[in-house]
Amino acid sequence: MTAPKRSAPLDPYRDVLGLDVTPKRLEADLAAFADILAELRKLRRLDLTAVHPAVVFDPTGAARDGENER
Repeated sequence: MTAPKRSAPLDPYRDVLGLDVTPKRLEADLAAFADILAELRKLRRLDLTAVHPAVVFDPTGAARDGENER
């Protein structure tokens, strides 16, 4: 089964994400989040391979230590 051919390209916001926003609202939203995107790009460029995380989550830690016993 093949999909019907589309004459217009997909709109990722409407067709993929299901968001139906006006072009003016979309422009305002993208401008509002531009600074956040720039900071995320900076963070992704950091080499953190030798940095230990501040918090290590271990969901089995309490059970191993006997803290779940009642």
